[in-house]
Formats: sequence, C-alpha cells, structure tokens
Amino acid sequence: MITVETENYNLISQDFYDKTVLSLDLSLIPCSCGHAGCLIWHGSYTRKIILEDCVLSLRIARVRCRNCGCTHALLLSSIVPYSQIPLTIHVSVARCCENGDPLCSVLSRQTLLDENHISSLARSYRRHWRERLRALPACNASLGDLVRVCFAVFSRQFMQIKTTRNKLFLLPT
Repeated sequence: MITVETENYNLISQDFYDKTVLSLDLSLIPCSCGHAGCLIWHGSYTRKIILEDCVLSLRIARVRCRNCGCTHALLLSSIVPYSQIPLTIHVSVARCCENGDPLCSVLSRQTLLDENHISSLARSYRRHWRERLRALPACNASLGDLVRVCFAVFSRQFMQIKTTRNKLFLLPT
C-alpha cells in the first residue's frame, strides 16, 4: 500500500480523498519494488471508516505496478491501515495511555465507538507501539512528524499492526 501524506488529519471524506488522489502524478510515486513511473490505475474497493457521527463508506483507489505486477491501495495519512478508526482517535488513545488519563475522555467525544473499540486500541498501543515510541523523539510531536518518523523507522503507519509493506508518499511542494 502507499500512504499519501496530507496536512489535514481531521478531514476524511470521499470528496477530499478523490481530490487528493486525483491530483497525484502517478509517474512520481515509486512502487515498493523501487521503480518509479510504472504505476497505473487498477480499480477501487470500499472501506468503512467510523467518524464522530457517521460511518463513511470510502472508495479507495488501487494502482498496479507494470514492472512487478504488485497492486497498492492509495490511503491518506489520516487513515490507519486495517483499522476502521481514523488516526486522530488512535493518537488520542495513545496519549491517554501515556498520560494516565481515563479512556472515557476519548469515548465521550465519539458517538459511534464503544468501550470495546477504545480498549482494543489501548491494548494494541500497549502491546505493539508503546516501547517503540519511547525510543523516538517524535512521541509528543505533531501528527505529521509522528507519521513521518514511524514510516522512516518502522516502514509503516502509526498503529498499523500488520507488517504489510507500506510506503509514505510526500506530496511535492
């Protein structure tokens, strides 16, 4: 999969996703095999994201490498792979765990998440990410810094549990 860095981590909508992905120049995005300029559009799939007040069915674009044949989903950096919960909520739960704050403070802001969702996130953070992040200087940094450091050091998105290959694509300025 290929994660496209965005500046607005609070905005997840089909319109924002489409505008971001369609503005990409596929010839600039490298495949995980190392070749650039070999990606072509290859369809889409639907993925559910639980937002504060609704469940969004997001149509995720896929690309295929003409060189190695691998297919990749194009995700926004505000989306955690293999999770229906956005990155901002993952970070809120992680900060509660670090500060010793009650998890119900995160739960009170969400109408569609229950205690099981939040406790599962906290458990995943404690099992897989707590010790890794303590060794990094970006633990209390901005979301963008946290995402960039996690990709640089671990080659995956923050709170991505499966070790599937994932590349961060920084938008050209």
